[in-house]
Amino acid sequence: MNRVDDKERLIHKYGLLHEDNAWYSDKENSHKHLIFKDAFVERTDVIGLLFRVNKLCMAKVKYFRGNIDKFEPLRYDYKKGFIAVPLWDADFLKHRASGYILDFRYLQTITVYENFLALCRELEGYEEK
Repeated sequence: MNRVDDKERLIHKYGLLHEDNAWYSDKENSHKHLIFKDAFVERTDVIGLLFRVNKLCMAKVKYFRGNIDKFEPLRYDYKKGFIAVPLWDADFLKHRASGYILDFRYLQTITVYENFLALCRELEGYEEK
């Protein structure tokens, strides 16, 4: 499976609409808004797209891009619980060393850079053991 296929799968998963060289979210009961332009899709990786869709900042993109091998991508199935999935389909990241499961919605709530650094230090503390 190549990167382009994963990007297309991610775009399809989120139901993004293509218009004027850009991708938009147009959900019921909300206004249409720009998610990313074609140029961004071409120059970034799946993590960049996934984190943009989930409205996560570049500090988080940079950290997880450099440490993604320390995490297992997951999504939740109401019958099976958490299941391992390819990165493009992830809604959660499980930190392998600690077992902590990070929800992208939780990561959105961390808006103070120092608080994000504290989370990173805490996770890295488990890797040293």
